[in-house]
Amino acid sequence: DQWLCAGFVVVEAGGMFNLELESESHNAWVYIKDNGATHPKLRTRVFGAAGGDPTETNTSLNVKGRSLARTWSLLAADLELGQTSIVLMHDPVLMGWRVGDRITVAPTKALGKGEGESFEIIGFGLNNVVYLNGSANEHHMAEAVLNPNGDKAALRSAEVVNLTRNVVVTGDDFRHVQCRNDLPPSPGVDTSTKGCRCAGSRTKCTMGLHTIHSRGGISRIQHTRVEKCGQRGVEGKYCMHFHLMESCPECLFKGNAIEYGHQRGIIVHGTHLSTLEDNVINDVRGAGVYIEDGNEMYNNLKFNVIVCPWRRHDPNKYGCTIPGTDNHEADTSVNQAGIFAISAVNNWIGNRAAGSYNGMFIDPDAFGAQGRGAARGKVCPRTQLLGRFEGNTFHSHERFGTYILNKNYPKNTGQSISDNGFVDQSDCAAFTSDGDDNGVSAAFVDHVDYQNGFVGQYEAGDIGYLGHTSTDNSNLIYWKETKNFADGCSAHISKGYYKNGNFALPDQGTFIIEDTTFDQGVHIEPNHHCNVGTTGVLCMPQYILDNVTWNGGVGAPGFPVGEWVGFDKVNDQGHNKNQNYGGIFVLSPKDAELNRDPSPGKTKFFFPAGYSSLVSNKFDYLLRLNTSVGGCALASAISDAELGVDGITLARRYGNGILCKPELRALKIYSRGLVSGSAPDLVIDVWNGGVNDQIGAPIASQIIPFHQVGLDWQTKKQGYSVPVIPGTTHSYK
Repeated sequence: DQWLCAGFVVVEAGGMFNLELESESHNAWVYIKDNGATHPKLRTRVFGAAGGDPTETNTSLNVKGRSLARTWSLLAADLELGQTSIVLMHDPVLMGWRVGDRITVAPTKALGKGEGESFEIIGFGLNNVVYLNGSANEHHMAEAVLNPNGDKAALRSAEVVNLTRNVVVTGDDFRHVQCRNDLPPSPGVDTSTKGCRCAGSRTKCTMGLHTIHSRGGISRIQHTRVEKCGQRGVEGKYCMHFHLMESCPECLFKGNAIEYGHQRGIIVHGTHLSTLEDNVINDVRGAGVYIEDGNEMYNNLKFNVIVCPWRRHDPNKYGCTIPGTDNHEADTSVNQAGIFAISAVNNWIGNRAAGSYNGMFIDPDAFGAQGRGAARGKVCPRTQLLGRFEGNTFHSHERFGTYILNKNYPKNTGQSISDNGFVDQSDCAAFTSDGDDNGVSAAFVDHVDYQNGFVGQYEAGDIGYLGHTSTDNSNLIYWKETKNFADGCSAHISKGYYKNGNFALPDQGTFIIEDTTFDQGVHIEPNHHCNVGTTGVLCMPQYILDNVTWNGGVGAPGFPVGEWVGFDKVNDQGHNKNQNYGGIFVLSPKDAELNRDPSPGKTKFFFPAGYSSLVSNKFDYLLRLNTSVGGCALASAISDAELGVDGITLARRYGNGILCKPELRALKIYSRGLVSGSAPDLVIDVWNGGVNDQIGAPIASQIIPFHQVGLDWQTKKQGYSVPVIPGTTHSYK
């Protein structure tokens, strides 16, 4: 066995530290003492490297313990209360796990109400059985849900992480220190790199060890345990940290176990192309993985697992939240997250997070939507491209699973690693100099979200969900504003599977859902959050359903029994110029034609046989129109003989709305300079035939109230909107 014990261990510029121990029987410890020793750059209680500048590659920090084939697995069978063994999805012996190893089973109760449980392995049995030194105190689930749109299984199983390594970076216990008023703050924040600085959010700091590689060289730390780490309230002092390395494709954190941390787990700061792979993080307060400034590009975060083992409302831990850091969104009870990033242009593949307040939180608006540190004012977080987001799983979070906050509209900005991720902000415009849409289409691919409060985002355009499985979330999708895709063909939701929860859909544009299954227990909320504050535009989105399978049911928990769609009825503004009951559901042309087929046993569409569209009953002028394929009717006046459903049931299902046989579209008229107190209403008149046939009295008329988002002069979002029947059978005036 080997020991290295010091107040700090730092590789200086051009130096090298190498510790590799693949031994089956030996161990090594790097023990960092709390003895006051202070490095001039990296300060106290540090294990790391201080390179010369980001372009040099000579400074080397290499630590590697005994390799594990897998650092985590999943339960293959439920772990029941009182049980003293678990069944894993993978063979524990082949993974390299051993008797005496310490493991943690992640919580699986909904909304952050469960706890993780830690055990020691005391033996192995046949068929991947692992015997434990104690009994389970709560239930941990193991099941799979099949997404039929691509035949992919979503594994809704508790993660089991191995926290034992034969190389350990550890040290003296945490110590609280009193803050000081004489320390300089870091730019744009209230923390200091020099120590514990007094601020409104802190009077003390919690000091453990920290590891870091700063400015130049290569760090490779693999299969190592890092514990009692992080210095809460001190800038830049975290459990594991790539700091301003710029392009560093050889930088690697792989197979590590991080536990008992204050102020985040793994931080990537001002670094590109690094790899974080197969790391397991347990009982770390603050964000588990943190991408810092907003200029970081194409770092590869693959198959990492972040477990918060504490209930969100635990009276001592409050989940994994922690006060007093430089980012209250990422770390505190405001929005703590398993994964946090300002920059979305990184690759996130196969990661899992359980039990935090949020699972994955991309926040382009952090620090004023300008980036932070050296990147401040040199990046456009709201318009950054999305990297590769694929196969990530987020569950049992009180708030969001997958989550991107505020405005997210990927654009062609020219951002590149060669410029350290910096851009000219004039290159971040919504339109090109020729007036073309500057958007770039992207998608979250094969994400799995379950037992969270929410899934989704506030405002996002040119971003879709492909192969998404979302089940048993209070909100299966939560979306406030969007736009049409710049490529002209992508769908917002494609090949998805949704079950048990509310589906909150956004305003603006044509929202396309294709090749998707809605199973039992789904409630759809059109125009979600429209005209609450300044959200939304004219509150008349169009939702196209193409090859969508609807399996019905009695609706979602928390909504009226049997209600499939609920049009908004609440005015949240200080005026009454609010048409937030808009929203048009319509089948694609192909599906509309199929639904007119009177033969039994056809595809299970969202609407009764023969019908293609749905709107609020506020637009009753539609009831007086007819076309070659038929007209419109209140849902209460329709029955579906084939399914044996009467008008009362249909009215409940469709929010007492109007069902139409023709495919409706949205007519939007934008105004300028009007205000809520004096703007006129819009009167529309409809005649059979074309414009030349507008003779005599119209066959139908309707008053369309003025619509204004926000208070007078607060926004430019105003005008009129109405669902219409397109084509030549009718004309409008």
